[in-house]
Amino acid sequence: MIKRARIRMIGRRAALGTAGLLLLTACSTAGAEPTPTVTETVTVTETVTAAPESIEPQTGRSLEKAVRAAESAGYEVASENANKGDGTPGDDWQVCFEEIGYGSVTYGAVQPGALCPKKPGDPVLWPEVPKVTGITYAAAVEKLAGLGGKKPKTESAYLDVSLTATEVRENGDEHTVCFQSPAAGKDLRPDTSVTLTVAEGTSCPAASGGYLDERNDPSYTPPPPPQPENPTTGGGSGGGTTGGSDGGGSTTGGGGSTTGDGSGGGGWNGQCELMSPAGNCYRAGQFCANAHVGMSTHDANGRMIHCKVRDDGQRWNHS
Repeated sequence: MIKRARIRMIGRRAALGTAGLLLLTACSTAGAEPTPTVTETVTVTETVTAAPESIEPQTGRSLEKAVRAAESAGYEVASENANKGDGTPGDDWQVCFEEIGYGSVTYGAVQPGALCPKKPGDPVLWPEVPKVTGITYAAAVEKLAGLGGKKPKTESAYLDVSLTATEVRENGDEHTVCFQSPAAGKDLRPDTSVTLTVAEGTSCPAASGGYLDERNDPSYTPPPPPQPENPTTGGGSGGGTTGGSDGGGSTTGGGGSTTGDGSGGGGWNGQCELMSPAGNCYRAGQFCANAHVGMSTHDANGRMIHCKVRDDGQRWNHS
């Protein structure tokens, strides 16, 4: 029984201790001012990015125009070479591909004059030089226009026919393209210049670099002049008769002679000593062959002409 009493006393003392502690705490806080409550306001700002405007497809346009349109619509723009290689696109490159994302676009472009590849990263593809021989100069220029390359050059198909670029251009329908360089099917790059060899009219020579009149070729050698079929150097008719009915006087028959033309005298016989391959007499102002330098002949009018070397080449001259 004593043991139980002690346990109860211990429990009562613990209870009194707890109560005393509460009383002391209450006394210590009595008369103190209450702690104020602090309220903190936090402002949260939310950034909302507006969606970019819709943009029309830019393929086929210059990169400069495509970039300007995309940036005006609110896009961030990047560009790359659409062909295989490390070339950096310039403003004048042509847009072949475009990849549009949310707020950004990437353009794949090719250099001026090149064709768009079938897919990004393919080798550079150039247009081909078209076939323009056999058509008029005006039609050939129109066919080449827009394919890239430089302005076509013009030259004459004959060495003895002078043609200016202005003359051919102004009369393009009256000149035929006989030859072209480069040949049809070659790459037409931006630095390619096509040369059109033309002739006036519709006929062309077999090869470029010849002469319209073969007699103008310095290496031309004319054939020998034709020989007369029945040359007559003289002859007489009518013999002499002596005696008469009266046995007196005498009669002497006169003889006759012919020198080439039968005129009975010297001078030009109406034939040219040197003839062209076509059988015509040369005339003053024409080219003469190397073999004729220093030689002379009659022209069709019977005047003497001489083959001399002048500043404009070897030509027949009156003096």
